[in-house]
Amino acid sequence: MLPEHLGGPQIELDNCAREPIHIPGAVQAHGLLLALSETDLHVLQVSRNCTELLGLSPEAMLGQPLHSFVRAEDLTPLQEFLRIEAGQEPLFAFTLTLKSGLVFDASAHRGPDGIILELEPFDPRSRSASFFHEAKGALAALEGTSSVQALCDAAAAQVRRLTGFDRVMIYRFDDDGHGHVIAEARESNLHSYLDLHFPESDIPAQARALYLQNLLRLTADVHAVPAAMEPPVNPQTGAPLDMSGAVLRATSPMHVQYLRNMGVGSSLSVSIVQEGRLWGLISCHHLQAKYVPFATRSALTFLGRVIALQLGAARETGEAAWRADLRALSLRLAGALTGTPRPHDALARAQDDLLRFTRAQGVALCLDGEGTHFGHCPSPEELRALVGWIREQKVTAIATNRLPGDFPASARFGAQACGLLGVSLSERWDEYLIWFRPEAAQTIRWGGDPNKPVEVSPDTGVRRLSPRTSFETYVQTVRHTSLPWHPVEVEAAAELRHALIEANAARTRALKEINARLVRANQDLERTNAELKQFAFITSHDLQEPLRQVSSFAELLARTHAGQIDEDGEEYLRFVVDGSTRLRTIINDLQAYIQIGVESQRGLPRSEVDLNMLLHGVLHELGAVQLEKGAQVTWEELPTVSGHAEWLRQVLFHLLDNALKFTGPQTPRVHVNALRREGAWQVSVQDNGVGIAREYHDSIFTIFRRLHLRDTHPGNGVGLAISRKIIEQHGGTLTVESEVGQGARFSFVLPDHADDQQTEDRQPEDRQ
Repeated sequence: MLPEHLGGPQIELDNCAREPIHIPGAVQAHGLLLALSETDLHVLQVSRNCTELLGLSPEAMLGQPLHSFVRAEDLTPLQEFLRIEAGQEPLFAFTLTLKSGLVFDASAHRGPDGIILELEPFDPRSRSASFFHEAKGALAALEGTSSVQALCDAAAAQVRRLTGFDRVMIYRFDDDGHGHVIAEARESNLHSYLDLHFPESDIPAQARALYLQNLLRLTADVHAVPAAMEPPVNPQTGAPLDMSGAVLRATSPMHVQYLRNMGVGSSLSVSIVQEGRLWGLISCHHLQAKYVPFATRSALTFLGRVIALQLGAARETGEAAWRADLRALSLRLAGALTGTPRPHDALARAQDDLLRFTRAQGVALCLDGEGTHFGHCPSPEELRALVGWIREQKVTAIATNRLPGDFPASARFGAQACGLLGVSLSERWDEYLIWFRPEAAQTIRWGGDPNKPVEVSPDTGVRRLSPRTSFETYVQTVRHTSLPWHPVEVEAAAELRHALIEANAARTRALKEINARLVRANQDLERTNAELKQFAFITSHDLQEPLRQVSSFAELLARTHAGQIDEDGEEYLRFVVDGSTRLRTIINDLQAYIQIGVESQRGLPRSEVDLNMLLHGVLHELGAVQLEKGAQVTWEELPTVSGHAEWLRQVLFHLLDNALKFTGPQTPRVHVNALRREGAWQVSVQDNGVGIAREYHDSIFTIFRRLHLRDTHPGNGVGLAISRKIIEQHGGTLTVESEVGQGARFSFVLPDHADDQQTEDRQPEDRQ
């Protein structure tokens, strides 16, 4: 796009961002610009003000070698500059004396179209010791600051002191490209621009690009007429001269009018660049024309770099602790994911950490196909629509503080989700972590109406941009936005994403290994069960049969040889019969114990079991023992439960049998009752027998564990082991409360089963 004076289009609403400000075809009037051929330093183009500044016409200079006008000894620096490899040379400054005796401050640089030499008025004062002392003092003032705001305040004050501009501002760009005046030093009679915002259109994109390329920009006199280049196009390229790196480049007519409307006669700006991005500007305004010599400009450029470095250091210092805190949170969250088979629940329990991670007020999480949210979030249906929109963006992470503007359907979320920061934990956002922030309405003070002013031609109807004419404070309330996400938070979310993905992968690998071990363990268990079944078969057939033969033949021998065997022989036969009978009992109990474990592998067969009926049956079985002991057995109404009837009968039998067996010197008393607990029944059998020492409360449930001699208290130590195993197969517990000489209370808890409909408490009723 050519400039308007070379036949290009007028700057209108639809093409203002493409205004070719790098090829204005003219220079500012206070200096002279020459385009030179690199091979022989012949003049290809020269600004038309050469007549005023040099006393030479353009025609007298074009096509002539530079040494025709410059003293030979002054060309040495320029020739040294030419020997520097292209692309590596800095802006080269030196003093140039013409043969006419005129002295200039000269600077040279390689442009896209060749060597550009700029001549400006020589200023010996800028090379004085006092100037460098002042510049050194400015640096010291900057180094003494302790915060970003203090640094910017000091920078504005020191630049104004060095340059004498009426107003110096530190102008920071926000994420939207708008500018914000965060520091200001000014003449007292000027109104303040401090804390005012200026729209992005005030400094269009192509101007910002040049601010990154050329760190200092001077407009010495907004009322001076620029000096056009002669010829208008470069004879070697056939195009207007690219002046991107030239300090004398004429200022855009649109910007000149903008400055005039502000009442500014001269302006200077210095770029503050952070990590390759235009962080902001040192912006200087003067009410009158003001020329700033090269040495002062060099000092200002250096100050701009120092400010950028100190801003970076201050930012890193302020963010270091924040990053460390977020990194610790990330490790804790990833660790929670790794160390549990249900990561969804683990992260849900860490909701405070998740919210604090990004200073959010709502979090939505989806893992392993299971979703949840806490805090202020959209509904599940709204969340599905939102994730569908995010998926269309084809990104792994997304951050916005104006969700309603980016995703209009989110307007129905209300004010609870105007900000969104999300990361995908899978390829297509099937698993994700999304933070939400509510609306934070902002009141912005603009330096004038931020909308682009437009003039409509009465003749053509063309909408042509016009620089703003008013800079009165314009207050705007911005809705449907949240507080912005800080880059540290966005970076931390991306790091957390990687940590969670790696942790999830590690968890998956661990679960696969655990699953493989479980498969192997299950195979081992199946083999063990098969062996137990075989053992049960052997005990019920191969061992029982010889025992029956021993017992039968011993009894037969006693009958058929009665009177032929002496008393010792008869006693020996009784030992044989008693021993075989006791061994048969042990085998039967052991078989029952094994059978419970084997059958439970196939699942517990349940039915509705009335414990009252079981109790009556057990008391009938133990009636002879009860009568022999003279025991008093009482009970309360028992519940109907879901379970294995025969197994539960065995539990009641063993507990009551023990209560009647291990009695003390007083009249035995046994009481059976049931209490309703939360989601379970607790059934207890309490006696006033000999009691059990506390150290044996666990070991008595071990198979074949006995605490008393068989002669005084018969039994084989299997009943309690069987009982506990049965109750555990029902998902419950069997415990004992007892002290020696204080009796014992055995209690088993039966949790409700899904099919168990009986959950009401019953009123106890004493029975005897």
